[in-house]
Amino acid sequence: MKRPKRAYLDSMVFIFGRLEECNSKLVLFLALLGEFEVIVSELVVEEVERFFRENFSREAGYLAKRFVETLSVKIVRRSEIRKEMNEFRGLIKDKDLENVAAVKHEKIDYLVAYDNDYVEAGVKEYITPKNFVKLFGLKPYDVEY
Repeated sequence: MKRPKRAYLDSMVFIFGRLEECNSKLVLFLALLGEFEVIVSELVVEEVERFFRENFSREAGYLAKRFVETLSVKIVRRSEIRKEMNEFRGLIKDKDLENVAAVKHEKIDYLVAYDNDYVEAGVKEYITPKNFVKLFGLKPYDVEY
């Protein structure tokens, strides 16, 4: 497999990547180094901000949101992906619908996440953080996320 130029990062990559020594942290490190471009949707920005606000503080939520916004070269707006959301509705759980719609809309080869729902829905772009890190020739942590 080739090194990706762009990848869509699920909210859990940002959450685990900031909290634990894991493959998600390596994914964020690669992104910070400019090894690939990060694409997210409004959903990812909202979920990351909400997680850190509810579990830490309002300031932590704000800083986490700014981190996602700064690292991302594009934040896909819901208004851009209405057609794709309607197309994939019912094929994937609602909580993952916006992510899949954004990936399809932007024609991104990799949706980096740790969520078996993507496997069950047959999302071909899905890749775990562990397998994504391997694309760059790095030795991954034992955990998938």
